[in-house]
Amino acid sequence: MSFSSDQQITVLQETVVTTRQKFIADFDDVDESYIGSMTIEVFLNYIERQRLTHMPHRGSHWDKVLKWAEFFALQISGYATAVEGFISDSKPAARLIWTACRTLLQLLSANSHIRREVAQAFNDLLVLVREVSIHYRVSIYGAAKQTSLDFNSVFGEQISRFYQRKNHITDAMWKYSLDDDLSTEIRTVRKWLGPRDSALKKLLKDNDFAPGHRDEYTCEWFQSHLLTFTRSKDETMSIHGPSGCGKSTLSSWVIERLQRPIGKKTFETLSCIIESDVPGEATSIAVVKRLLLQLLEKNVGHRDLFNKLVKAHGISMSKDTSKLEDHLWDCLRTGSDQFGGSDRLIVVVDGLDEVQGGAKVAKKIIDELGLIAARPNNNVQLILFSTQPLKPEKGRTYSFEITPDRTHEDLRLVLDHTLEKYQHFKDQSEHEREVIVERLLHAAKGNFLWAKLTTYFLRRESSHESFMKAVKAASDSPKKSDELIVKIVNSLDFSKSDTSLLLTWMLVAERPLTVTEVKCLLQIDLQKKHYLERKTHIGGDIKAALGVLVIIDDNFVRFRHPLIRSHVLKLRDEGKKLPLNLQAAQSDLTMRLLAYCNFNLHRSQEPSLALINNSETKDLFSKHALLEYAVRNWTVHIRKSSFYQTTDAFQLSADFKAIYPDSTQLVMLEWACWDSETSYFEAIRTHSLALRVRQAVFEERHQSVLQSLIVCGNVYRKTSQITEASGCFYRASRVGQNVLSKFHAVTVGCTTTFLTLTESMTVTTRTELVTRKEEMLLFIIDTYKHQHGKTHDLVIRYYKALAQLYVSIHEESKAETIWRELREIVVIRFGKGSEEETSISEQLTIVLKKDDKKTNVIEYEQGIFDIVTELEVWNIRRIHLTIELALSYEARGEFLMAEELFIMLWRKLTEQCHHPQHQHGVEIHIHTIDVVLEYVRFLKRCHRHEEASNVLICIWAEYEEYDFESETLFLKLKIVGELMRSISLLSVAVSVFRKCWAWFKSRSIHEHTESCEVLISETMEQIITTTTKSTTIEKTTTSTETVVREVFESTLSRTTVTSETISVCKSLISYYIKLEQWSEAIEVTKRSLTIIWRSIVSGGGTIALPKDHSAGAIEVAIYLAICHLRSHHFHEAEQIYVRIYRACRNSCHIHDERMIRASTVLIKFYEEHRHWHKVIEIYQELLVEYRRHLGSKHTLTISTLYILGSLCAEHGHGHAHEYHEEIITVLNQGSHICHPDALDAMFFMCRFRYESGHWHKLEMICKTLWETLKGRHKGHEKFTSEFVEVLYLRYRYVLEHHVHCEYSVLRELIIEYRNICALIFGATATITLKAMVELAHYSMRSEKHIHEAISIYEEVLTKTKTTTTTTVISTTTITVIKQRLTEAYVSVCSHDSVSTTVIERAIKVVLERYESLRISLGWAHVQTLSVLREVAQMYIKLKKQESHSIVVRMLLEVTIEIIKTEKHSKTLHEAGKTVGNIFVSCGMTDQAYLMIDEMRYQIITGTASSDNKLGIKLDKSAGRVSFVFMVTLYQVVRGHLSISYSEVMADYLTESVLYESYTRSLKSSTEVFIGHAARLRAFLHQHKRNGQRSVVENQSFDVFVKKWSVNARREIGLLFYISLLEQIGDEVRDIHIGKIACRSSIVKVRWLLENGRVQEAYEVAKCALDFINHQRAYHEPLNIPYGFKLSALMVGRGLDKPLKANIDQNLRNNMLTLSRSIIGEVLKACREAKIDFVRLKLRELNELVGLLGEQQNFGELANILSLLWASREVQSSWDQDTIIAVGRRYVQARYLSSSRAKDRSGAIRLCEDISYNLRRVWGSLDTKTLEMSNLLSELYTNMGHYREAQGVHENVLRLVVEGDDGDDRTQDHVSAEVALEQVELLKQSFLRLGGWDKSRDVYADLIHELKHMHEFDGQLKHLKPINEWNAKEQASEHVGKFQPPTEWEFGADDDDGDKEVVRHKRKTLNVKRATSNWGIGLVHRFLHGDEEAQKRNGGGKVSSNGHVNGSGVATAGATAHGHGDDGFESASEEL
Repeated sequence: MSFSSDQQITVLQETVVTTRQKFIADFDDVDESYIGSMTIEVFLNYIERQRLTHMPHRGSHWDKVLKWAEFFALQISGYATAVEGFISDSKPAARLIWTACRTLLQLLSANSHIRREVAQAFNDLLVLVREVSIHYRVSIYGAAKQTSLDFNSVFGEQISRFYQRKNHITDAMWKYSLDDDLSTEIRTVRKWLGPRDSALKKLLKDNDFAPGHRDEYTCEWFQSHLLTFTRSKDETMSIHGPSGCGKSTLSSWVIERLQRPIGKKTFETLSCIIESDVPGEATSIAVVKRLLLQLLEKNVGHRDLFNKLVKAHGISMSKDTSKLEDHLWDCLRTGSDQFGGSDRLIVVVDGLDEVQGGAKVAKKIIDELGLIAARPNNNVQLILFSTQPLKPEKGRTYSFEITPDRTHEDLRLVLDHTLEKYQHFKDQSEHEREVIVERLLHAAKGNFLWAKLTTYFLRRESSHESFMKAVKAASDSPKKSDELIVKIVNSLDFSKSDTSLLLTWMLVAERPLTVTEVKCLLQIDLQKKHYLERKTHIGGDIKAALGVLVIIDDNFVRFRHPLIRSHVLKLRDEGKKLPLNLQAAQSDLTMRLLAYCNFNLHRSQEPSLALINNSETKDLFSKHALLEYAVRNWTVHIRKSSFYQTTDAFQLSADFKAIYPDSTQLVMLEWACWDSETSYFEAIRTHSLALRVRQAVFEERHQSVLQSLIVCGNVYRKTSQITEASGCFYRASRVGQNVLSKFHAVTVGCTTTFLTLTESMTVTTRTELVTRKEEMLLFIIDTYKHQHGKTHDLVIRYYKALAQLYVSIHEESKAETIWRELREIVVIRFGKGSEEETSISEQLTIVLKKDDKKTNVIEYEQGIFDIVTELEVWNIRRIHLTIELALSYEARGEFLMAEELFIMLWRKLTEQCHHPQHQHGVEIHIHTIDVVLEYVRFLKRCHRHEEASNVLICIWAEYEEYDFESETLFLKLKIVGELMRSISLLSVAVSVFRKCWAWFKSRSIHEHTESCEVLISETMEQIITTTTKSTTIEKTTTSTETVVREVFESTLSRTTVTSETISVCKSLISYYIKLEQWSEAIEVTKRSLTIIWRSIVSGGGTIALPKDHSAGAIEVAIYLAICHLRSHHFHEAEQIYVRIYRACRNSCHIHDERMIRASTVLIKFYEEHRHWHKVIEIYQELLVEYRRHLGSKHTLTISTLYILGSLCAEHGHGHAHEYHEEIITVLNQGSHICHPDALDAMFFMCRFRYESGHWHKLEMICKTLWETLKGRHKGHEKFTSEFVEVLYLRYRYVLEHHVHCEYSVLRELIIEYRNICALIFGATATITLKAMVELAHYSMRSEKHIHEAISIYEEVLTKTKTTTTTTVISTTTITVIKQRLTEAYVSVCSHDSVSTTVIERAIKVVLERYESLRISLGWAHVQTLSVLREVAQMYIKLKKQESHSIVVRMLLEVTIEIIKTEKHSKTLHEAGKTVGNIFVSCGMTDQAYLMIDEMRYQIITGTASSDNKLGIKLDKSAGRVSFVFMVTLYQVVRGHLSISYSEVMADYLTESVLYESYTRSLKSSTEVFIGHAARLRAFLHQHKRNGQRSVVENQSFDVFVKKWSVNARREIGLLFYISLLEQIGDEVRDIHIGKIACRSSIVKVRWLLENGRVQEAYEVAKCALDFINHQRAYHEPLNIPYGFKLSALMVGRGLDKPLKANIDQNLRNNMLTLSRSIIGEVLKACREAKIDFVRLKLRELNELVGLLGEQQNFGELANILSLLWASREVQSSWDQDTIIAVGRRYVQARYLSSSRAKDRSGAIRLCEDISYNLRRVWGSLDTKTLEMSNLLSELYTNMGHYREAQGVHENVLRLVVEGDDGDDRTQDHVSAEVALEQVELLKQSFLRLGGWDKSRDVYADLIHELKHMHEFDGQLKHLKPINEWNAKEQASEHVGKFQPPTEWEFGADDDDGDKEVVRHKRKTLNVKRATSNWGIGLVHRFLHGDEEAQKRNGGGKVSSNGHVNGSGVATAGATAHGHGDDGFESASEEL
C-alpha cells in the first residue's frame, strides 16, 4: 500500500496519537507529562544513570543492552532531526520511541536479566518499539518465571516493514537526485542487484547486517586486533583458520562491531557472507551485486555509479552477458571512490572457500577487492575470512591466523554454556565441572564444531557413570570432526520418511528452507494426492529426525556447519548409507512443489494479457508459505530431475499430470517472478520450459497453455524477437478461440497483437505468415462485425488491411471481392459520392484496371404546364399582369385580395414547375421566384415578418438542392437571401449566399462571387453581434460555419487582396471568437494574415504595413493577438501587438489614426497584464517621436511626460521626477512664475525634492510656486488651502533649516503667508486663523515681538468666539492657543522688570487656564500642576504676604485633594514630584516636612496628631495608596537621593503593618506574641533603632521565660532567645518553637564558632540541646538533619574556616562528648520513628560518613556505605557524582574493613566495574575516571597484582597520547602534572613487578610519544626514557599504594575540600556520526548536503596525532583497563 506525502504524515500523526493513548492506558507510570518531558538528553541521562546505578560487568548482557539502547536512541534522535523540516511529528514520535525504550529497559532491569516514505518509516519504527515494550511488559508481569520468546517470529512483520520502508526511502532519495528523463529507475536497478526470493532476501540481510547468535563474552578478545588493523596502513586483513575454529561467529562479531565507532573512527561497512547452501548467491557475480546493493544505500546521488549500473543492467538483459562481471567490478570501484579523507569503508567477506568455481574464482574476487582497497586516495580496507590465508595481488595484507590459544577462553565459555544444560554435568561439584570443561577444552584443540558434536553425544548418556566415561573417552582419544559426523549420520533412522526426505531436501534445495516450508512439503501426500494436516510440532520433528546435524536459525532449517553438508555429500559420493540419489530427490521435490501449487491455486481465473498486480502476488505469497519457493524454483528442480528432456517432448507419468496445477494463477505468478526479475533471455528459457511442460500435460487446448503462450509472446516482444512473438500470439489466438468464447477479449487481444506485430512485415507471395495473417484478419473482421456492426471503423480498417494484403501478394480476385464488400459498407456508412466511397471506388478501379467514373444526366421529358387559359400561367405577361393587379389591390387596401392573387399565382407556377411534362426550362423557376419575392415584400409591408420568414424558408427549401445553369436564377436566389437577412433569417441567408457564391465561383463570375462573399461576411457579423450566448451560436454551426469556412477558403485561394477578402476573414474570425474556439480562430487568422499581411506572422526583418487595406490588416492582426491572449499564449499575443506597433511606426506619421490605434491597443495590453515597464517603454518611444515631430511644448508631448511621470512614480520604474522636471523646464523656461500647465509638475517636484532632501532645489521650486501664488497669476486657482499650507511649511522649513535665513526673513514669509490666506481664502478661514497662530508662535521667539504674539493670540480667540461661519479652527487648536498664550505671559512675567499690572493680568489668564485644566484633567494631572507652578511663582513674584498665604493654601489644597481623589500609583508618583518641586521653588520646604509628617501619622494611626499646625484633616479615604505620593514628595523636598524610593516606601508600609500586628497580638498566645515581637525587633534592628530594639528583646524574653524555663545563665539564655527571634524574623507562618530552636541553634553556634567565641558556642549548644530535648524536637523526622549538623559543628565540621588550634583540651573533649550525645539522641529518634537514615539529605549523610570516618569505625562505616550503595537504584535525587563518590568510599571502606583476601577481592571487582562504567560514560581521561583508575591500581598494588596495576597506567598514558574521544562532553586531554603522575605510577609498577608486562619497545615508544607531545609545550622534556629506569631501584613505600583517606566525605575530593566539584552532564548532542545500517546519515546528507553535514560534525580536520582541529570528528578510541582498547569507551561515539 502506498501513501501520498500528506497521507504518510497523517498516518504518522495518527500512530503518534494512538501510541500515546496506548502507553498511558497500559503503563501506570506513563502520562502526558512523562512523554512530553522525554528528550534525547533525558534518555541518555537515564542510560548513564542505569550504567552508574547497576555498574554492569564488561561484556555482560546488561552492558550490551545499555550500549545498544544508547546507540538506538541516538540514531532515532539523528533520524528525527534529519526529517523534522518536512515531518512535523518526528519529534513527538521520537519521544514515544524513547519512552518505549526506557520502559523496556526498566522491565529488563527489574528482571535483571527506529516533500514521502520517511514519515511512514518513522511510523513503522514507532509501532515496532511500542509493541515490543508492551509485549515484554505484559509477558513479564503476567508470568512468574523468566520470559523468553522468538523475537523474530513475534516482531518479524514489523521489522520487515521497517526495512521495506527504508528501501522505499532510498529509492525516493535516488529518484530525487536523478533526472526524470533517465531511462531506468533506481528501484529497477536495486531490485536487480538484490535477491528475488523474499525469504532469501531476509536470510542474506540477516547474515550481512544482523549479528549472529553468540555466547556471552565471546569474541571480545579480537577487539584489539581489529583496532590495530583499522589504525594500520594495511589494506587487507586475511583471517584464516581451519573449519570449525569460529570464523563465521567472529565475522558476525566484526560486522556487528563495525556498526559502532571503533578507535574513535566511524566506518561504513559492506559485508558479504558466502554460504554453500545458497548456491545462487555463491557466485562471483552474486558477491559483487550484494556489495553494490549495499553501496547504493551509502552513495545516494552518485551519478557515475548509477549510470554504470544502468549500463550493467542493460548488459544483463542482453543476449551476451560475458562482460557483465567485469562491468560490475568497475561499478564497485567507481562507488568506492567516494571514500576518501574522513570517510572510511571496510568490506567484510566471509566464506570465500564456498564460492562456486573454487579457488580460481575466489582468487578473482579477492584480487578485485584488493584492487579497490589499493586505489590511491581511497580509505577502503578488506577483512577476509577463509580456511587458507588469502592475499590480493595489490596492497599490503595483514595475515591473522585463528589459533586454539586465541579462542581458548571463547571455547571454554561455549562448553560451559552448553554443558550446564545437562543434568549429569550439573550434578557434579564446581571443581569437577571445571575439570570436565578443561579436559574437553584441551581435546577440542580450538574446534567449536567438535565441541558441539561431542557435547551432543554426552547429552545422550543416561547415567552419571556413562557420562563420565564418555567424557574420558572424548578427552583421551578424541575423534576427528568427520568421524563424529559419520557417527551421527549412521545413527539416523532412515526408516522414517522424515529423515531421508529432510536430509535430501536440504541437499538439493536452492536455498535453506524455512520451518513452515518444510512443514508444507511434509504435509503433501504424493500417493493419495492430497494435503494432510500435520499436528506435531515441526521444529521438534526436524530435530528428532536429524538431530545435531541441523539447526533452526531464524526459522530457517540449516546444517549446523558447512562442513557437515560437505561430509554428507562426500558420504553419498562414496556410496554410503543414503536413502535417495539427488536426481530422485529433485524429482520428488518438483512434484511436491507442483502439488502444493495445485492444492492452493484453485481459484478460477481466466487468462489475462496484463501482469498480475504486485500486491496480489505478495498477498498470495504471504498466504501460502511454500508458494513463492515453488513458483520461483520448480523449473530449476525439474531441469535437474529425471523428468527433464532436452529436445524431445516430455514423457510425464500419470501421477505427474494428476498433480500438475491447471490454474492460470501459476502462470501469472511465474510471469510476475521470472519476467521482471531475470534477464529477458533467461526468462525466455524458463518460460519456454514451463510451456513445454504444460503442453505435455494438457496438450494445446488449455487455458494455462494459452496463458503461457501469452507470457512467452510478451517476453519475445520485449526482446524484439518479432517472429517468435507473433508465432506465440497466433497460437494463443487459436487456442483462445477454442477454450474461450469465440469473441473473448483475450482472444481478440492476442489477435490484434499478432496483427500489430506483423503489420510492418513485407510480403509479396503467399507464405505461412500470410496464411496466418489472413486467418487472423478474417477472424477479427468477423469479431468486430459481431461486436460493433459491419459499418464500424474497425471493420473498415481491417477490411482495408485484408484487401491490401491480397493486393501485396497479387491475389487480385480476392482483393476485388473485399473492395466490393467494403464499397457497399462505405456507401451505407457515408453515402454515395462521398469521399470515402470515391476513395474505395478508385481502389477498386485500380484493381480492375479500368475507369469507373459516373456522369449524371437530367432529362426533361414533359412540359411544365398544360395550357389552361389563353395566356398560360407561366407566361410573362400573365405574371406581370397578376402582380400589377395584386399591387393595385394593396394600394386600395384590399390586402386579402392582393394576397390571394399572390398565393394563387405562386401555386399555379409551382404546379407547372413540378408537372412531369413541363418544357419551359429554367424560366418558369425564375418567374416563380419573382412571384415569391413580390409576395414576401408584400408581407413585409404588412409587417407580417413571421409569415414572410415562412415563405422564404419554403422557397429556399424548394431550391436548395436544385442545380441550374442560369445566372439569373441565382441572382434571384441572392435576392432571396438578402430578404432573409432583412428579416433576421441570418443563418438561412448564409446558406443561400453560400449556394449562390459556390455557383458563381464555379463559373468564374468574379463580380457576383465577391458580392456573395461580402454578403456572407456581413451576415456573419450580424449573427455574431446579435447573438449573446454561445449555445445559440452553436446551433448555427452546421449551417453557417461550413459556409463561411468555404467562402474563406475560396477567398484565400486568390492572389489579390480586396476589401471583400478582409471582410470574409474578419467574419470567420469573429465567429470563432464569439464561440471562444481559440485554436480555430488562431488558425484562420494566421492563414488570413498570410495573404493580407504575411510579415506580421513571420516576424522576419523590418515590418511595415501592407500597401492596401492596412487598417483592415491591423484589425485582423489584433484579432490574432486577442485569440492568442485568450488561449493563454501571452508571448505570442505580445509579439503580434508589438509587430503591429512597430509596423505602424515604420509606415505611419505619428498623428496617423493607425499609429494611435496600434499604440493604444499595445499599451492597453501591457496595462491589463501590469507590465508597467513595457508600458513605460512604449510611452518613452512615443515621447521621442512627439519631441521630434511635434516639439517639446506640444500638448501630446506634455501629456505624455505627465503620463510617464505618473507611471514611474506609481510603479517604481525609472525616475519620475525627470519627466516632471522636463515639463517645468520646457514650460517655465527659467521664469520665476510657473506656467499654468506646469503647476502639476511643480506640485510633484515640490513633494519629491522634499522627500529626497534636495533642499536647494526645493527652495527654488517653493520660491517659484510662492511667487506664482503671491502674484495670483494664471492657474493660481489650482492652489488649494491644503497645498498652500504644505507649501508654506516646506518653504519655511528649507529656509529655516537649510538656507539658514535670518529671523526677519522667516517672519516676513509668515506675514506673507497670513496675508495671502486672508486675501484668497478670507479672514475667518481656518487656514487664515492657522496662519495667524503660526505668526504669533514665531513671534514668541523674539522678545521684541512677544507682545504682538499675545495680541494675535487674543485676536484669534476673539474671532473664534464671535464668528458665525463654519470655517473655524478646531477645539484642539484653541486649546493650543490658550496654552501658548499662557506660555507667553509666563515668559513675560519671567523678567524682573515686569510690572505688577502685567503680573496680575497674567495671573488672571493663567488662573483661568489652571481652573480649566483642573476641571477637565483633574488635580493630579501634570498640566494642571505645571500651570499651578506658574501661578505660584507669579504670586511669589508679587512679594506680598497675602500672596504667600495663597500659595500655601493652594499647595495644601491640591495635596489633600490628590490624596483623597487619586488612586493611580503612577499619577500619584508624578504629582508628588511636581508638588515637591513647587514647594522647593517657592522656598516652602519646612511647610512640606510638617505636612508630610502629619499626613503620614494620620494615615497610619487614623487620628490627627496633637501638634497639627497646618490643620490638616484627612478622612478614611486616604489609605496606604497615598504613600506613593508622600514618598515621592518627601524625596523631592529632601533634595538628594541618599535614600531610594523603595526604601522609604518599605519603611512606610512596614511601620504600618507592624504597628497594626503588634497591637492585635497583645491578647494572643505567647508563640504569636513572640512572632510579632520578632518581626518588630527585626525592623527596628534594621533601622538601627537600638534602644527600642533592646526594650523589645528584654520585654519579650521575660514573657518567654515565664512559659519555658532556660537551664543556663541569663546571658546565655538571652543569646539563645535572640537566636530564636532572629530565626523567626519576618516569619508569617505558624511558629513551631521546637523546629525553630533546632534551626536557630545551628545558626547561632556556627556564628559564635566562626567569631572565636567557642566557650559561648558550647554553652549555647548545650542550652539548645536541653530545650530541644524538652520539646522532643529531634523526634520530629524533619528536625533530624539539624541534629546531625549541630553534632558536626561541635567537632568543627561545617565551618567556613577551621577552629582555632589553641582551644582548651577539656573544652574540646566536652564538645566532642556533646557531639556524641547529640548524635546519640538523633539516632535514638531515628530508631523510634523507624526512619531509614539513607533517606536523609546528602549533606547530612556526607557529614555522618565523615564523622564515622574520623572515628575510624570502618566496620560500621562499611555497613552504612553498603546500605547507601545498595540504595543507589532508588535514590532518584542522587546525581552521578554522588553515586560514584559513594561507590569510591564504599570500595575503600570495604577494603579496610575486610581482613580476608576474598572480601578484599570483592572490593577490587567493584572498583573494576565502577572504573569501566565511568570510562563508558565520561571517558577514560576524565578526572573522576582517573581517580577511580588510580584507586584500582592502588588496590591491585596492595594485593600484589603488579601486572594489572601496570596495565592500568599504560592504558591511561596511551589515551593521553592518542586522545580519548572527540566528544565535547568528555575530557580529551590532561595536564602535564597528571601525565607525570601517571608516568611515575607506571614506573612504580615496573619496579614492583621487576619488569614489563609487554615488550619493552611498547613502553619505550609510549614514553617517547608522550614526551614529544606539543600539548605539553615541553613540560615533559626532562622525562627520562625507560631505558634509564633502574629495575633494581627500590619502589616507594607510599606512591601507588592505597592509603586510607583523611577525610571521608563523599561529596568532595579526598585531599582538597575547596576544590570545585565538576558535574558531569551531557551538554550537547552535536557529536559525530555513527555508522549504521539504517541510512539515517544518508537522509541527513540528502536533506542538507555534504557540506552541511560536515558543518554539523564540526568541520574539523583530523591531525596526525588523532586529535581534532576545530570541533570535528575525533579519530582515536579509549582503552579499557586491563582488557586492551575496546575502541568504544565514550557513549558519545554512538553518533
